[in-house]
Amino acid sequence: MTSHPFRRQRRTAAFLLLPSFPLIASIYGVIVCLLLSSGAWADTSGGLKAWPDRDERQEGRTVVLGFDGVDPKLVQRWMDAGRLPNFKRLAEQGTFQSLATTNPAQSPVAWSSFATGGNPGAHGLFDFLRRDKKTYAPVYAIASVEESGRKLEMFGLSIPLSAARVVNRRVGKPFWMEAEAAGLRASVLRVPVTFPSDDITRMLSGMGVPDLLGTQGTFTIYSTEDLAGENVRAVKVTPVAGRVETVLEGPLHPLYKNPDPLTVPMTIEAAGLDQVRIELDGTELTLSVGGWSDWVPLSYDVAWVIGVPGMVRLHLVQAFPNLVLYVSPIQLDPRDPVQAISAPPGYAKKLAKRIGLYHTIGMPEETWSLNEGIISDQAYLDMVRTILAEREAMLFDTLDQDDSDLVVVVFVQTDRVSHMFYRGLDSEHPLHESASEEARGAIEWIYGEADRILGKTMDRLAPTDRLIVLSDHGFNSFRRSVHLNRWLVEKGYMASKPGQPDSESLFSNVNWTRTRAYAIGLNGIYLNLKGRERLGIVRAQQIEQLKREIAEQLLDFVDPDTGAPIVLTVYKVEDLYAGDEVKDAPDLIIGYAEGYRASWQTALGGVPAPLVEDNLRKWSGDHCVEPTLVPGVLFTSFPLDSPVQSIRELPELIRQSFVKSRLDSRAVSQ
Repeated sequence: MTSHPFRRQRRTAAFLLLPSFPLIASIYGVIVCLLLSSGAWADTSGGLKAWPDRDERQEGRTVVLGFDGVDPKLVQRWMDAGRLPNFKRLAEQGTFQSLATTNPAQSPVAWSSFATGGNPGAHGLFDFLRRDKKTYAPVYAIASVEESGRKLEMFGLSIPLSAARVVNRRVGKPFWMEAEAAGLRASVLRVPVTFPSDDITRMLSGMGVPDLLGTQGTFTIYSTEDLAGENVRAVKVTPVAGRVETVLEGPLHPLYKNPDPLTVPMTIEAAGLDQVRIELDGTELTLSVGGWSDWVPLSYDVAWVIGVPGMVRLHLVQAFPNLVLYVSPIQLDPRDPVQAISAPPGYAKKLAKRIGLYHTIGMPEETWSLNEGIISDQAYLDMVRTILAEREAMLFDTLDQDDSDLVVVVFVQTDRVSHMFYRGLDSEHPLHESASEEARGAIEWIYGEADRILGKTMDRLAPTDRLIVLSDHGFNSFRRSVHLNRWLVEKGYMASKPGQPDSESLFSNVNWTRTRAYAIGLNGIYLNLKGRERLGIVRAQQIEQLKREIAEQLLDFVDPDTGAPIVLTVYKVEDLYAGDEVKDAPDLIIGYAEGYRASWQTALGGVPAPLVEDNLRKWSGDHCVEPTLVPGVLFTSFPLDSPVQSIRELPELIRQSFVKSRLDSRAVSQ
């Protein structure tokens, strides 16, 4: 199937509406709720062909490695230069091709299509964020909480009588569930959008697992200076006789109607030149400047003998007298997680016993502390090395168990390093001149690490095993931030309240009674539809003309400083998606030109004063652009009869890898 977008041709081009065809830096403070029980998948078939019976199966395992964000241009460049010998070896043994991503080219969207074989209109994920139709507020798109509602109110307590549950918002049955139903054993580790875990042989959930605060990664900074900033939980401390006595706040008390945060005690004192001595909830340690601690276990007391376990790592940025101490997001302790993060539920604990403690949050490479300039490039890369080693240990532990027919493991570190260090690779990025040596070599380094892990994996596989390696999308430089809601204001599609010309988030300055369109998330524009949005004003008979008008004007949108085009394509949702979930999609999907991306403020419903400005954040690479600019990669250890057309065809390719008669890349007709 093909889509027919509004596409930039020439400034005088005509555009046709043709028949329908059918990722922040960090995700900001998403509440998922403490002490919940596991949810269930919506069970909508991805439309796979039947998996082969035992007599029809190939011998051996199929191992699928995902390296999030690996770009085919960079892979080809470094293979040609001899720096990725194992990728080159795999390409010569089987197949190497670029792999079309989803539209938009965002990780939760693409990995959901990888899992289900469905387009976004079928699986229901269109962005990291969705909007609340009643409040217009951005809401976390990947998971939601269904509250219990039954509580016993007594003595100032609010005691839940039945459990709430977390529900993965991705619709459709993933291929590993189909494989298990056919009698295969599947191990699926840290694939994005797999929380809560599926009931299969072995799963460790990935993107979607919250921290202990219920967010997607809230760190804490203790400093003698005021370091309050965007998305920073900062605690200003004052030493007394060279000693700081403070607390580390945890989740809100789960039983009180008007709760305060639970806390554990912490003391910090000087311990010599460039060192501090810390006691945190009974654990004593000494840190040097630039150093990271091991895991520190925590227990937040709730009542009587009830405690909420967690764990953190600490990093000393500066010692006294100008103390800056970083505390990681509070992770669920895999030995006793308050919310199941694996299947079976005890697998997380058994894994920790075998490989040691590990990050459990779905997106562990917390980026905002680097974006805000709190930690250094080197400190961030040290954190990535630790997480990469954990993921590597998980992979090889699973391969060594040798009890699964299908093994799927995703490494997201290639994506995170590309996001944070593209400034070192792109000579045209505004931060390139100031990029550190670590920044300039970081992306090549992480690709080399992926190559090393690939080589170790290839060497461990039996001759009858099959290997598939892919990425969900490629990468592009993020040089200029586009404030799309400001553009909508300037073009008359959005109205401001009197005396409130701009805002940073949550549409706080928007007059909805005079607003026809608004942008939220990283690629979407919604119409303010009457009967759909709470304060909608656009009538049904106005929809097509309004979408055409917005699209045509967006294609004439050029950078006021350079004259370069900002938008390459505008897609109508009905020409792009098919399925029951299309109702929740944006009305228009924006394909940005190379170097441009929606601003962080746009993603959260902000209307800043500038129209376009330089991206001066260290988050300097991205992929939320026109999808044809950022395809992913596909490698196989076996030849393919024909190219795989898109990431949506991976479930069928994986199924066919088990068929005894042939290995064929041709997917089921969409």
